[in-house]
Amino acid sequence: MKQSQLLLGIIFVLASELAFALLSALVRLLSEDVSQVQIIFFRNLFAILPLLPWLLKNGTSVLRTNIVHLHVIRGVAGLSAMFIYFYAIATTSLVNAAMVLMLAPFFIPIVAHVWLKQPQNALSIFSVVLGFIGAFICLNAKFEGVDIPLSANTGALILVGAMLIALSKSSISKMSATEPTQRIVCYFALLGVVISGVLLPFYWQPLSAYNLGLLILLGCCATAAQLMMTKAFSFAGATTIGMFSYSSILFAALLGFVWWQEIPTLPWFFGGSLIITAGFITIFYAKRKH
Repeated sequence: MKQSQLLLGIIFVLASELAFALLSALVRLLSEDVSQVQIIFFRNLFAILPLLPWLLKNGTSVLRTNIVHLHVIRGVAGLSAMFIYFYAIATTSLVNAAMVLMLAPFFIPIVAHVWLKQPQNALSIFSVVLGFIGAFICLNAKFEGVDIPLSANTGALILVGAMLIALSKSSISKMSATEPTQRIVCYFALLGVVISGVLLPFYWQPLSAYNLGLLILLGCCATAAQLMMTKAFSFAGATTIGMFSYSSILFAALLGFVWWQEIPTLPWFFGGSLIITAGFITIFYAKRKH
């Protein structure tokens, strides 16, 4: 791998994580006036729009599949995790809500062992335990400058959301051998639009021009983040630059401080360092195994 390719991969993954952090901040802003169902509906609607040229060019035949059940598992798990993630953003600190994403990699070995029957060694088990210890410390740490109580229910939901993301990613891994990326993304977005669309009339709230603009910006951030992440991994493999994905927790902390004066205390940074260390162990083990 050329040094320039590695540098571009790092730049794109950092830009992607910044876009994801901005998306989270926009969800926090919108949650004050807009329902989560509306946010999720527009989030998935904007995910479909970039795929329309592909669908129009190839026709609906490209959606034919023999593993509909895996698309349903991925869709239900991913959409449920999205509801939990957006709820966490609205009810706790921005950086603690990011735990939903940060903890997902530590559930993947568990899901892979139980569902995919993949054996795990002592090092991967150690990284999972270390990651959960870090999460326990973070979720119980206090914040300076603002009172942000974290209920036991929200903490439990964050763990459930991380597990659902791991299940979603594991199903993608199982499908990727036979399914093209566009089909996987399209099924998920379509399922998200249909389910949130059915719920939309019951949770609809009037949209101001300002909030509509934020929803459009949210959709743009989501699409840009996905595109930049895909581009990053085209320059360098996930095992090489995957560790930079943990920058999202730093971006979330920065945005939480700038917009809502959320200041993590020293125990939170200690817990966060344990999570990142556990993530590095997982990535380096995967790279060595590969």
